Amino acid sequence: MEENTTGDGSHEDTLSADAATSALRDIAAARTRARLQARILPAWYGPTSGAVLGIYFVVAQRLLEADRILVQQWVLWPLAGLVVFALRRALRRSRGVIQPRSAESGAERRKQILTILAPTIAAAGLVGGVCWAVGGGAHATVVAVAVTLGLGYWAGFARHNAVIRRQLQELV
Repeated sequence: MEENTTGDGSHEDTLSADAATSALRDIAAARTRARLQARILPAWYGPTSGAVLGIYFVVAQRLLEADRILVQQWVLWPLAGLVVFALRRALRRSRGVIQPRSAESGAERRKQILTILAPTIAAAGLVGGVCWAVGGGAHATVVAVAVTLGLGYWAGFARHNAVIRRQLQELV
């Protein structure tokens, strides 16, 4: 079949326009799938964050009870680690390895943080308040809050991934 190059509105022009439209839709769907897949958090984030938070709070409480000088170091090491991560990220961004965030991705990131952080903090505050109100000591209250924070983050990460996987299934 010869290709019509005159542009007179023949059948071949309609087919090529439909094919181009279909290809653009496929590209947009692939970009959306890739963006959603990039937002899925690794499965180990939840249990790891739960364990780290639980252990951190329990050890911090023990150090506070013992009036040890290590309390300052126990608080400063995580803060120093966050500063190192922030500087490393800023350096990578300045070198062009990481692209600056768009307003849309920044809003998405804030939404992600709030959907995981806000319910977890609220639940931990509620559990801590109830534990304290029923006469639990400081150590028991800290352990209860630490466990609640750990489980809350774990559940938040799992829910975040479930929402993204559901969106991916809807695209198919």
